[in-house]
Amino acid sequence: MTDHSTPPGPPRGPQWGQPAPASNGIRGGREVRPGTYRSAGPAEGGGSCYWARLRGTTGNDGEIIANGAGKSQATVTVLDTDKAFQTTGCQTWKRLG
Repeated sequence: MTDHSTPPGPPRGPQWGQPAPASNGIRGGREVRPGTYRSAGPAEGGGSCYWARLRGTTGNDGEIIANGAGKSQATVTVLDTDKAFQTTGCQTWKRLG
């Protein structure tokens, strides 16, 4: 029998240097150091890899600084002025250099 007394916690965002979940994840503040990052592309079983550099985290489209989606590797440069980085359906993001 499964124990349902403790509800699961909120979904976790992508982990830098670890496999990123296929679900939505937003990282910001001290969690993302400025720099250039690369993902090999969509997570296994995923359709495409989506990313967005954000100036806020309310979900308003006006907060998107830059974004992209694709079925191949992605490279993104996160600036120190970015509030957050959002990614969905991508493999691990690794910092370059």
